[in-house]
Amino acid sequence: MEEWFRSWFGSLYEELYRHRDPLEAARQVASLLSLTGKHLGPVLDAGCGGGRHLGCLREQGCQAFGLDLSSHLLARAVEDLRGPVVCADLRSPPFHPGAFGLVASFFTGFGYLDTPEDDARFFHQLAALVKPGGWLFLDLPNPARVRQDLVARDERAIEGGRAIQEREIVGNLVIKTIRVERVGQVPEQYFERVRLWEIEDIDRLATACGLISRAILGDSEGSLATPESPRQAFLWRKE
Repeated sequence: MEEWFRSWFGSLYEELYRHRDPLEAARQVASLLSLTGKHLGPVLDAGCGGGRHLGCLREQGCQAFGLDLSSHLLARAVEDLRGPVVCADLRSPPFHPGAFGLVASFFTGFGYLDTPEDDARFFHQLAALVKPGGWLFLDLPNPARVRQDLVARDERAIEGGRAIQEREIVGNLVIKTIRVERVGQVPEQYFERVRLWEIEDIDRLATACGLISRAILGDSEGSLATPESPRQAFLWRKE
């Protein structure tokens, strides 16, 4: 099956997600570091995109590296930030096992792959990058809230036209189709497909990787997750 994320994270993605709040990123990074501490050694922002969280990590004094598959978004990070970024596939990262004191994946960077087994292998790869005594942070949507609040269709104005977004849940997959219509141009179509992971299932992956749960956070403020929280952001420590 075609890997949708290889073509999606470009200029249109930036335009549709322009509303993402840099202050929210700063709050989320501050709340995370209040739990882990700042003296971690190297930190990896796994799937850093344009560097919204990466910049906040560096402002907090972390030796933070960014890694993303999208050269387009990384160009934005290089333009706006100083410090190392790497264009690579997180399934085969160019780092030694145990290289980082904290590996952090913000804003639903997990669940993109074809099967749960593929996701599990990817999770294992992320966990392998964490040194003993280090931390893994994985920020995911709360499946119950996604099912409750899903907007089946919306339209957004974009430069020169409109983007029509349609969403459905099939099993444990959220599938979004984005149709782009611009005046005088052939319509374009893109997809997002993200697997919803329940707490007990992802905790089984973590236990198999030698990770111990320290918190599940429900929002960018660092509040503990409840069934009504918009997010379920997992923080584990490696034995």
